[in-house]
Amino acid sequence: MTENEPGRVPSHVHPDTATSPAVSQTSERVHVVHAGSEPPEWLTELAGRLAPARPNEAVVVVGAPLPEDGVEGLCERLTPALDACRDTHVRLLLLVMSAGAHKTGKHPSAARLICERWGLDVLATAGTALVTPDGALFSPDLPGASGGWWHFSPGADARRVSSHLPIPDWEAAVKRVGRQTVAGHVIEPVPAGLVVRPAGPAPVTAHIRPHAVPPERDRPQLILASELAPAAALAVVMAALPEHVRRSLRLLSLEGRPLLRTGQALADLLGSDVRVAMGAPVATGNGIPRNAPVGDATVEPRMLDATGRPSWRPFARTVLCSPSADGGERAPRVTEWQVSASLRGGTEADVLSLGGNHRVVVTPAGLWIGPHDSEPPLLATARPVSSEGIAVDLGVPNRILDDSVWSGLDTLFGLLEPDVRRRVVMHVDGVLGVKGQEHLLDLTSRYGFRTADPSLPAASTDIARCGADAQHGIHTSSAGGTGLLAWLGTA
Repeated sequence: MTENEPGRVPSHVHPDTATSPAVSQTSERVHVVHAGSEPPEWLTELAGRLAPARPNEAVVVVGAPLPEDGVEGLCERLTPALDACRDTHVRLLLLVMSAGAHKTGKHPSAARLICERWGLDVLATAGTALVTPDGALFSPDLPGASGGWWHFSPGADARRVSSHLPIPDWEAAVKRVGRQTVAGHVIEPVPAGLVVRPAGPAPVTAHIRPHAVPPERDRPQLILASELAPAAALAVVMAALPEHVRRSLRLLSLEGRPLLRTGQALADLLGSDVRVAMGAPVATGNGIPRNAPVGDATVEPRMLDATGRPSWRPFARTVLCSPSADGGERAPRVTEWQVSASLRGGTEADVLSLGGNHRVVVTPAGLWIGPHDSEPPLLATARPVSSEGIAVDLGVPNRILDDSVWSGLDTLFGLLEPDVRRRVVMHVDGVLGVKGQEHLLDLTSRYGFRTADPSLPAASTDIARCGADAQHGIHTSSAGGTGLLAWLGTA
């Protein structure tokens, strides 16, 4: 594809027109085009991810529709900034603007006009211009609408570079895998890594969604479009990758299904650790106007309910599955997690601050609360993950719950968002005494929890039975998703 034939651009990224956009400098060699007298907060934040620009490079982020006189008018407004770039020996301009490389009729693209008029090399995209949270650039290729980042040089044809910049170290190894069919499933490279989907006819969305997942710089994803993909077929794919790429690769489900069993099976087959993402990637939006010529590629993991609607955001982001030792069961281990800033404070990777003699540990299914001198029990760390409810495990088997835990729980639930609290399913793993029963009922009443069985075990109940069987559910009746699963390019 050349500049003269940049592919069909999605209708929502065609340059629009406005009356009089302004240009502001947000940092050294970083400029933003915006409406109004001051750049909006979302645009300043987005440009901040790309700053500081490297030596001999400059960045222009277009966050407002083109003026009525099109790219000529845009260049006129950018003239002082581009003159300064040329005078300070800038050689490469990064033009972050959807359809910045797209020629319209007899009118040159904005990238070509800037390239020839100021003698600069320009990087621009023919499709949607997106910025990832770590400051990388992404422009997905969609059916019938090519994207990707293109390099313009004075007097030369534009050449395609990649769908994302900078190009990660793992990309070459992933591309070498190529497109192949294994056990009735098609494996092919996508910007974020590799996708595995059932062979045969598929709806257009099945092709769009894997290509719309933003890539990560440090690791590729093995994206499962269906939970039916057998672990043996995935092991064949992973074994074909270099060891350093395989170690960093992470399983990701587009259906939002927990892949812990698949991850464990893969770990046993390969004899090495396997990383598993929790939840499906859902676009956040981040308050950016829909008609803006630049977008936010931020996605967050969400569990999906039976209808495909986003439900809760897992505290655990990545879980490590290790090979079983001597045929025994090994619980998955949380290696990356995300909670609100108010809950942070622990020094360990999966530990939160609760105060007193107790701590909070992130588990694949939710949280475990227990004494500092104990580890989470297997029934908490190996508990099945639910798309509907967040498991909160309390205490350890065969040990009476200390009264000091209740004030910490009160603080914890007070800090949780209402939508999170109403999804909690409480599992009492420790021994609940009479006072503990009263405290728990008080908490469930105060925070709107509803117990499945109001008859809680008394202090005289057999300790072993209490530790194994005393689980008190707090259920919700609504899936509660606020919107359909969004994938970039089709929203």
